[in-house]
Amino acid sequence: MRLKFLSVLAPLVLCGLIVTSNSVVYADVPVTNNTDNYSKPSLEPDYQKADPSHSKNIAVQFLGINDLHGGLETTGSVDIGTKTYDDAGTVGRLASYLNQAESHFKKVTQSNNSLRIEAGDMVGAAPANSSLLAHESTMHVLKSMKFKIGTLGNHEFDQGLPEFNRILTGEKPSSQADSLVKKYTHYSSGIDMVVANVINKKTQKIPYGYKPYVIKTVKQKNKTAKIGIIGLETSTLPSLTLYKNYKDYQVLDEAETIAKYDNILRSKGVNAVVVVGHTGVQSKDKITSGPTVDILQKLNKIEPNNNVGLYIAAHSHQYANAKVGQTHVVQAVYTGKAYDDSWAYISAKTGKFTKVSTHVYPVLSQKDDSETKADKKVVSIVKNADKLVKSKVNNVIGYAGKAETITGRLHNSASMENQAGEMVADAQLYEAQKADLKPDFAFTNTGGVRSDLVVKSNKAITWGSAIAVQPFGNILQVVDMTGAQIRQALNEQYDENQHYYLQIAGLTYSYTKKGDQSYTAKDIWDSKGQLVSDNQTYRVVINDFLHGAGDNFYAFKDTKIVGAIGTDTDTFIKYIKAMTKTDHKVVPPTLNRKKLVE
Repeated sequence: MRLKFLSVLAPLVLCGLIVTSNSVVYADVPVTNNTDNYSKPSLEPDYQKADPSHSKNIAVQFLGINDLHGGLETTGSVDIGTKTYDDAGTVGRLASYLNQAESHFKKVTQSNNSLRIEAGDMVGAAPANSSLLAHESTMHVLKSMKFKIGTLGNHEFDQGLPEFNRILTGEKPSSQADSLVKKYTHYSSGIDMVVANVINKKTQKIPYGYKPYVIKTVKQKNKTAKIGIIGLETSTLPSLTLYKNYKDYQVLDEAETIAKYDNILRSKGVNAVVVVGHTGVQSKDKITSGPTVDILQKLNKIEPNNNVGLYIAAHSHQYANAKVGQTHVVQAVYTGKAYDDSWAYISAKTGKFTKVSTHVYPVLSQKDDSETKADKKVVSIVKNADKLVKSKVNNVIGYAGKAETITGRLHNSASMENQAGEMVADAQLYEAQKADLKPDFAFTNTGGVRSDLVVKSNKAITWGSAIAVQPFGNILQVVDMTGAQIRQALNEQYDENQHYYLQIAGLTYSYTKKGDQSYTAKDIWDSKGQLVSDNQTYRVVINDFLHGAGDNFYAFKDTKIVGAIGTDTDTFIKYIKAMTKTDHKVVPPTLNRKKLVE
């Protein structure tokens, strides 16, 4: 957001300054987009040879990933630049591409300075070969892939920060842990956690001895320089996890935190700074936008002489490659389908970045790149995890009406409905009815519906398929809401360009255009076709994440709880079992619950 002027006089803009009769403030710095047209660093024109104009400087490589989410074998299409790559992913192939990228960098620049950084959400919302092993298999993979630096994402809080710290450091699980977890191998990941803006409310210190930054010394040709790497959690954490998981912590403003530690690093003689932040950004249609851009714009206002040359972003699961002022910004989509590869040069005299180049590359499928083989050590970790969870994952819990995958949020209708999401809502309404809690409606946040519901060729639905759709185990609550609050919840889908949206059951509604790019709910009907009244009270099934205003759905916050029905995971499994006993088996819902009207 641009600063408001203190004068009604027209300002004069000079050299990035806005000058008024009463003040001088910095204007927004320019945002420029970079282009990614190549599938490998070895094909990249920028990376064919070392830059001769920087031959006296120290070359450094930053290899980054974000939002792995325990996606050890996850594949899918990925959009990078103007190209789409199909069936991208798996950590075995990711490991090989990271190794190739590092070897290419060393060959071209004759530098051994290569750092691997993970930008948060390493774990959480994950398939069974990670989640059933308390995500320790994912931490073992990250260690094998030589990641040394990471920061906290919101999903590191899913089971509470103490549990994440346990798997980070390789401590033994509690006596209440599942037998699979107890028997699994426990060892430290070796990752240094940097998170500058999360503090314990009581002690005012960063938890678990995590550091706000790390300083790395790099060397080349008998010259040395220092790099400071600052870690950031998203300040929206309270809307992204359960209250019990974040209540002990305060998350500080990202831009102010960067400015603080940029100055501290400068006082220590560190003038080249990298930020690894779990904050979203997207480059699309030649425009880069999102919270990371806003953070850097604010940083440049409060600290225009900052030394941040690179920002490795995360959280929004999007592709990004751009420059905000002097700071290059990258994000490599999510679940190991891509990685970012940034080359930088640092002056040994000033300690500052003299050049930064950034690119994002896909993790190509075996079909698209048969010459690249998956890393054997990483593959062995994954195969072992698969073997350990196989019996539970492959347990058949029901059957579908057709041998067709029931698609999720990657296959939304124009009204932002998807089959798996609305089936989840149906399941929650069904279970609350069985519990005689007399629910009228059910809402679930689509971010909690993590996958398609895969149906096997014999129409079987396995436990592993169901758990992939609903991995969190959030508690389902039945709450009292007025029709006006329900209307507010529906409208809150549209106040952020539908970045967050709901899947619904027990009601339908019409919505209409409001302004240039938003919508508003119009008529709302219950399952009997009766209009929902703003003044009447209804019973609604939601998860405890939404009850705490998760995903910024404030209409649900602190509504009166009248009952609970267990976890969303168990409820979904029970629903599949129950529907299997019917004549039609499990069938996808018809996507007609949200209706656009002129």
